[in-house]
Amino acid sequence: MNLSMPIDAVTMLLMTQAIALVAALVLAAEWRLAKVRSLAWWSGGFATIVVGSGMSVLRTADSFLLYVWLANGLLVVAHLLFAKGAAAFAGRRLPSIWLGVLLVWVALLGTDPASDRTALFGLLNSALVAILSLKAASLLLSLRRTSEVRDAVRLGHIFLGHGIFYLAKSGLIFMPGLFVSLVGFKGLLIKASLYEGILVEVSLALLMLAAVRHRRERQITALAERDSLTGAYNRRAFEAKAAAGMALARRAGQPVALLLCDVDHFKAVNDGFGHATGDRLLSGLAGILTDCVPADALVARLGGDEFAVLLFGLPPENLPALGRRICHRFAQSGAGVAGASLQVSTSIGAATSITGTEELPHLFDRADRALYDAKRKGRNRMSVESGVDLSVATPPLRLAKVARRACVGCQEVCS
Repeated sequence: MNLSMPIDAVTMLLMTQAIALVAALVLAAEWRLAKVRSLAWWSGGFATIVVGSGMSVLRTADSFLLYVWLANGLLVVAHLLFAKGAAAFAGRRLPSIWLGVLLVWVALLGTDPASDRTALFGLLNSALVAILSLKAASLLLSLRRTSEVRDAVRLGHIFLGHGIFYLAKSGLIFMPGLFVSLVGFKGLLIKASLYEGILVEVSLALLMLAAVRHRRERQITALAERDSLTGAYNRRAFEAKAAAGMALARRAGQPVALLLCDVDHFKAVNDGFGHATGDRLLSGLAGILTDCVPADALVARLGGDEFAVLLFGLPPENLPALGRRICHRFAQSGAGVAGASLQVSTSIGAATSITGTEELPHLFDRADRALYDAKRKGRNRMSVESGVDLSVATPPLRLAKVARRACVGCQEVCS
């Protein structure tokens, strides 16, 4: 007894319509919650497929214009919306020239109605869908270079495969028996397209939703881990990541170095020039620290004007050059702050663990002692706990005068 139950084209179209309807509603609901523009474009694309699939079921030989040209044109519109959603997700803008694909489809209205337009319609439809799918793929796959969410890259691969399928389809349309009738859904390519469409629909909907949610989770995590002013890690995130990093360094026998630094006379900056100026200096110092250290280093703002940097695998003999670079760049950063050339400096205390076996609290204690040593020796320098001292030549600080003015009337506290 033959138990096979082949699925006809109309059934596959109804399945396509049902899946697209669910996808459109789910993505629209997510858009209302998250207000992410890409979700709105993608939801619109699936809604367009719902209408187009419904019209395709009704097609007859006497309704070629409405149920073939318009229904297949809506598939092109849907992929244009998908591409716009991909551009929005990638932080890009799809140029208006891409609307030209719709003009190409409209041009089909000028063809002879008495001729057999099946192959021509199929060719243009497949080519336009392929081009738009490949464009969406390129936008999403470009996120690989920016350490973006993995689901977005997977979504790009789905669009890539979809585009390649339709590109191959456009090259096979004129082969006998593969593309017979758009009205009667006759031909192997037409049936294969319907089946592929169902698989792609499900994959796209799931990955679109996953990509947006994953990105939102990353953003929430970043907000919880990062200092809102400087973008550096906060103390809690720093301690958690430092513990994991030091465990790896310990197993590998790599050296670990901890730098503690702050802005010299920072209270004088706030008192004399305002908190906005102080905030700009803190943001600038965080940026300088991030630029000067290796990519795997941890940079954190511990509170106030105090920053910590944890370095993995950096030879201790390289610390003086690093400290010199940080001090020099920060001293230069005062130019143009608060509408004047503000002379600023930073003091740095460093402690190293050659084999990475020392615990973080011990490193903090040693680096803190080195920081006080740097300040005791005149600031604008880095002191390493081992006794190595690094100074950079900078003119006497104008901020010292501001500090003295700020201390008038409170000598009992500051003297």
